Amino acid sequence: MSEQRISSRQVTVGTAHVALGEGMVPGSTIYIHCDNTSNHQIWVGPDGVTAATGFELHKDTTTTIHLPERVQLYAVASGTMLVSVLQIGGR
Repeated sequence: MSEQRISSRQVTVGTAHVALGEGMVPGSTIYIHCDNTSNHQIWVGPDGVTAATGFELHKDTTTTIHLPERVQLYAVASGTMLVSVLQIGGR
């Protein structure tokens, strides 16, 4: 059985997509909270995510995403935006 962990971080997301997290064990959960001081939009999805292809997140909300093992989640924004990430599950 692999060791479970919780990690947290702040990620600055801009117009070039950046990685938010990766599923580390089956059933990894990522909580994403978008900065409430920015008027920019943010989208999440696979590598190469864009505004046209991503899932839009709204500012000042928390979204829960379950990631399979070895699957990476990326984000892109319409400008610079701070995103808080809490990840449960890992080794």
